Amino acid sequence: MIRRAALAAAVILGAAACQSPSTEPDAVGSDGLITPDKEREITAGVAAQIRAQAPFVTDAVVLAYINDLGQHLVLATEPQPFVYRFAIIDDDSLNAFTIGGGYVYLNKGVIAQAGDVSELAGVMSHEIAHVRMRHMARRSEGQGLSTLVTLAGVAALVLSGGDPSLLIASQGVNVALQLRNSRAAEAEADTEGVDYMIRSGYDPDGMVRFFERISNAHPNAGDDIPAYLFSHPAVKERVRTTRLLIERESPPADLIRADERLPQIQERLATLGARVVGGSGLHARATFDRTVSDPLLARARAAYDDGAPGEARRVLLLAAEREPGDPRIWLRLADLSEEEDDMEQTAYYLQRAFELDDDVPLVQYRLGVVHRRLGNRTLAVFYLEQAAQNFRPGSTGRRKAELEVRQMSVPALRESLVSTSGAAVDAATFRRGDVLNWWGDLNEVFIGPGMVIRVTWLDPNGEAALDEFVPMDPFGEVESAFDTKDAALGGWSVVVRLADSTIDRKDFSLVGEPVAR
Repeated sequence: MIRRAALAAAVILGAAACQSPSTEPDAVGSDGLITPDKEREITAGVAAQIRAQAPFVTDAVVLAYINDLGQHLVLATEPQPFVYRFAIIDDDSLNAFTIGGGYVYLNKGVIAQAGDVSELAGVMSHEIAHVRMRHMARRSEGQGLSTLVTLAGVAALVLSGGDPSLLIASQGVNVALQLRNSRAAEAEADTEGVDYMIRSGYDPDGMVRFFERISNAHPNAGDDIPAYLFSHPAVKERVRTTRLLIERESPPADLIRADERLPQIQERLATLGARVVGGSGLHARATFDRTVSDPLLARARAAYDDGAPGEARRVLLLAAEREPGDPRIWLRLADLSEEEDDMEQTAYYLQRAFELDDDVPLVQYRLGVVHRRLGNRTLAVFYLEQAAQNFRPGSTGRRKAELEVRQMSVPALRESLVSTSGAAVDAATFRRGDVLNWWGDLNEVFIGPGMVIRVTWLDPNGEAALDEFVPMDPFGEVESAFDTKDAALGGWSVVVRLADSTIDRKDFSLVGEPVAR
């Protein structure tokens, strides 16, 4: 195990040695830190390496619970540049870490041994704070890209059961200096984490109580364990300082400490099968009486086909009351709510279907899309990534889910404009008779064979005057031309879509008189 992990980390370190800010001038911002875009790019690659090598818990219900809690905590940190992913390592030790870029990893033992939800929230808020304050980028101390990837490589080694000292010897790198979390960074993560917990409604004393669990599990930490081998140094000191911080904040007395779902999740976690990388985990399976639900579903379908969606909803709610274990009922209710553009209700019904059978990729995909529309970025990415894993390789569903995730992480367009054929500037008013061009430059992660853009030119009545699929050139540039010779005067729009997502919309006016340029 150690030799295999060391080899994997060496590969990551070798890749890191080839990168530096000097060879990638756009990688460092004016503040001297790696840019958020570059941090996202690097950490996505490192996360893929870790995903391929470390044993992960893949049970969708457990993951959904952790991501739901994480999303709630992340909301207290907005706005910020990262989409968060919360993953669970199949390891019983009390540890958690981040590689930056929104990737947060919890060991299974953290969830299993949390005394209540506030303790779990304390661990997660601390790691979220490391990401939010960009400590991975800040502690590079001028090393730039290579240091960030080196640190992630060491983290992958530790997670795989290796000894960082072996890496120090084999690579000749002063990992002790690089891996050690500075006291300033840890103190800042504690302070920010306490703030996130209070703003999210969780009892911040949970963070202190979990530190005490770490201290009890490692009674000699800080004495006979080198700092670079202990993920959370000076735990006893941090217990004292965090208690003082909480006293100064004087949080309300009614903050959340207990959650009845956590014991259920812990029980479910304890019953998962043997550790298998990429294993399927324990999945729920819906059980229901078709003789009860089938006639009601048929009645609801007939009412809908007769143009009575209200009656269809009434029958479906009756069916849900009589046979709540049938996911088809909840999915049909979700369809009706989505038609009415009620995304909150749609998400609720889809969640009910997901809880009854958590291994249906189409439900996961729909949940991801709905949460994206609701602005719940972390939940959207979580469900879309689950869907991408469960759709068949090479299927349209997998490609669409992966594309949605990319769009959540990186803007699809670097630049776009509407102009006349000879103009190089964006404009909002044009003369009827002009030939207009919509032009866009796609981000490089969206460039590839088979990628096409749908461009729709909408007249003042919202009708499509031109609707076409436009392929991109090898450099990611896309263009659509529209002749306005016979077009109606007034307000127009051009809407641009990639798969199911709108990536651009430009509104402009057509007038009959000449337009000053």
